Amino acid sequence: MAKIISFDIWDTIIKRKCHPEEIKLHTSKYILLKYENQLKEKYKDIYEILKIRDKIEAEECKRNKENGHDEECRILEVFKLLQAEIMNNFEGDISQELLKEEIEQEKRAIFINPEIIPIFEKYKDLKKYCISDFYMGAEALKEILDSLNLPTKIEKIYSSADYLLNKRTGNLFKKAEEEIGISPEEHIHVGDNIYSDIEMAQKLGIETIKTTKTDFDFIPERGRKFGFDLSCVKKEENTKENRLFNTGVDLAPLLYFFGYSVVEYAIKNNIPTVYYCTREGETFIKIHELIKQNNPFGIKLPNCETIEVSRMGTFSASLKEFSISELLRLWSQYRVQSMKALFKTLAIDITPYKEFMGKYDIKPEENIVEPWFNLNVQKLCADKEFTEKINVELKRKRQELLEYFEKKKGIVNDDNPMFVVDIGWRGTIQDNLAHIFTNKTIGGYYLTLFDFYNLQPKNSYKISFIDNKEIRDNEVASMITLLEWIYNPGTGSVIEYKQGEAIRKAKTEETEIVKKYIEPLQQGMFEGAKVINEYMKYHPYEAEETKICVFELIRKTKTNPSKELIEAYYSMVFNDTFGTAEYVEKEDKLSTLDRLNIFKCRNLLRDETWKEAFMIHNNIEYMNTILKSKSALRKILGKG
Repeated sequence: MAKIISFDIWDTIIKRKCHPEEIKLHTSKYILLKYENQLKEKYKDIYEILKIRDKIEAEECKRNKENGHDEECRILEVFKLLQAEIMNNFEGDISQELLKEEIEQEKRAIFINPEIIPIFEKYKDLKKYCISDFYMGAEALKEILDSLNLPTKIEKIYSSADYLLNKRTGNLFKKAEEEIGISPEEHIHVGDNIYSDIEMAQKLGIETIKTTKTDFDFIPERGRKFGFDLSCVKKEENTKENRLFNTGVDLAPLLYFFGYSVVEYAIKNNIPTVYYCTREGETFIKIHELIKQNNPFGIKLPNCETIEVSRMGTFSASLKEFSISELLRLWSQYRVQSMKALFKTLAIDITPYKEFMGKYDIKPEENIVEPWFNLNVQKLCADKEFTEKINVELKRKRQELLEYFEKKKGIVNDDNPMFVVDIGWRGTIQDNLAHIFTNKTIGGYYLTLFDFYNLQPKNSYKISFIDNKEIRDNEVASMITLLEWIYNPGTGSVIEYKQGEAIRKAKTEETEIVKKYIEPLQQGMFEGAKVINEYMKYHPYEAEETKICVFELIRKTKTNPSKELIEAYYSMVFNDTFGTAEYVEKEDKLSTLDRLNIFKCRNLLRDETWKEAFMIHNNIEYMNTILKSKSALRKILGKG
């Protein structure tokens, strides 16, 4: 008659939400995030760390067997050997630190096996033990089990790591029975492994109960597929709002993985605070906050804040003076500009300066081609009375910006580095800040970056998430306005600073359209991001690996956008006062007559950056066939 019942632990009492090797991969990533600078070049890769760890484990098992034990190993010994192999003369011992982190990851990934509850209940009168083949000892296993508050008492845990004996040989069963003082006939064992838990136990005369083993697909190499399911948060598509929400869910990887890459970079580079630039940064920071609330990295995360900035709000403050050389930073991007647009860009009232313009026959509304070559503009910039007057305003602009940064963010012009995040596309705001905070090194992280118009400040550096030139130039360049639009928080743009506050301006029509189209889209993106973040807690990836998924999504979005996304795109209205003094608005649909005019449609398409969207929006998809046929014909004739 049975006196005790013993249990295997993994896939018996508890189950994981991932493959066991992914727990080890998490530890590999922890090492990379925290100790990258100490790693040998070969091991700056989570899969290489995992591979060498598994090799060390196998060698330790073999060595222990040769020394008269069973083929088992102890995790602390493995970690010591791993550290010696992958690090460059690193002083100190991190084995306990790694064990602690691996235990914490096990706790995050486990849950009680529902199958075991009826067994606990059925054998509630028997004393219960655990017998486990595992590289962690009983103390670590107890900590893991205790985190789940099991509905039963475990008298003792017998781990192969403590005795260097295992169930595969039967020796760990024998050791447990010897210590407890029972015979095999008085012993019931529960487990999932058909050989170690069932066949070997039965050979020894132990009664057995088998639980179901869980199989996971896992290939320990780069390029492995993601397994998250975004459809679980989608809504019934019975309203436009729900359809926009679902479109946002589909776009969630683009938002999430950008945020994930920012956080990973900040961890690796010991960046204490990431500053997200308004406006798009108000959307990006929500991913950083999500990651902080439900941390998939298992390591201390950097803080995050928004800084209220814009090209307009920072440009005038960044100018040393009103001069041709300084204004070329603007004119390199806007080669045709009126004085009215220039003063709008500087957020300076043009009225007091009109007399100076009249003096040099400059009409405020007149567009000037390459102003730096214009003799009248040159004379204006050389006018001492004019420059002294306007330079006072520029100095005031700088002081007001500095007051905002010090008062609101505690940021002053010292040598403490600063790290900013924005959507892109050339990092103009970061350039402006670098010209203002000259004592700081200012780093910037962007969705993508295009070639710079201006000489880059020496105290700055920039990183791009979408760094594939083909994707950037063929797909992203076509959808720049869409990408800005879908991250728009509807809070308006900063135009200047007053008394330590950022002054914003938003067109009423813009905020209304954002509420109608962009809010439900973003809600879907955030819900999808939550699903991905939960998945990433148990399935470690380096940020670089996520780019494949993002690039595929960008290609799909460009070539086959949903009608809801197109509608949102063509609804856009947003402030683009910098450089042009205008708002961006998309055009109305073509008339029926215009849609039938092949030549007009062809000419209009030549000016469209996102041709697929234009064709879908105007219901002229037939043009796609014509354009493809024309392209094929040109290739046949050797003309393209």
